[in-house]
Amino acid sequence: MASVFDGMGALLTGALGAPVTVAPPGEAPRQIRALFRDADSAVLTEAGVEVLNAVPTLQAARDRVAGLCPGGRVILADGRAFVALAPMDGGNPDPGGIVTIQLEEA
Repeated sequence: MASVFDGMGALLTGALGAPVTVAPPGEAPRQIRALFRDADSAVLTEAGVEVLNAVPTLQAARDRVAGLCPGGRVILADGRAFVALAPMDGGNPDPGGIVTIQLEEA
């Protein structure tokens, strides 16, 4: 069933995101737009509560980061590199919906 929110992930990361390079295991690196948050930055939860982010995260449209976890590489524009650990998935089945991925500095 279609929703008015379908495709919002791609719109948000396209408007607010920055270019990052992602390389799922066994695949060629490719550039996408995503939102990166460093550890210890404030994050607003789905419940509207602000919490401190304990680990670096990457938010992107689910279809852009398919296969990235576990072990995929994320390289920011400033050259910092990270390894994708696990998705923090809210269960949204929309392939264009946003997914948050926990990262670890490489």
